[in-house]
Formats: sequence, structure tokens, C-alpha cells
Amino acid sequence: MSQTGHVYLRWRAAGTPAPELERFADLDAALDAIEARWATLRDQAPQVLDARKVLLLTTEQLRGEFEAAPQG
Repeated sequence: MSQTGHVYLRWRAAGTPAPELERFADLDAALDAIEARWATLRDQAPQVLDARKVLLLTTEQLRGEFEAAPQG
């Protein structure tokens, strides 16, 4: 997926009514952060949004990426 410019990670922390929003320089940086924090984020409905805050990657797409069977 080709994406230039900044993107946002949106997730809903347990017990909070409003979603959290974190900005990243680009999609690669956001995906690296999601991968590093997946154990926590997986149950918080993470989504990736573009600079206009339009949905790029759904929770289901992220699950497919980070919960895929190990290669080997």
C-alpha cells in the first residue's frame, strides 16, 4: 500500500468514551508502532487513518496482518 504523508492510529482504550488518536510521520512508522504494541492494541479496535482522517486500514485488516501464522 502506497501512502505518503502523515497518518493516524486510532484506538479505544478500555473504559474511555472517546477514541485515542496518535499521529505518525508515515504509514511505515504507524505499522511499526502497532506491531510493537499489538498485544495491547488488539482488543482496542485499532484503525489507521490518512492525513484527512479517512480510514485506511480496518481493525480486521490489522488483525490479519499481525495475527497471521508465523512463516516457516
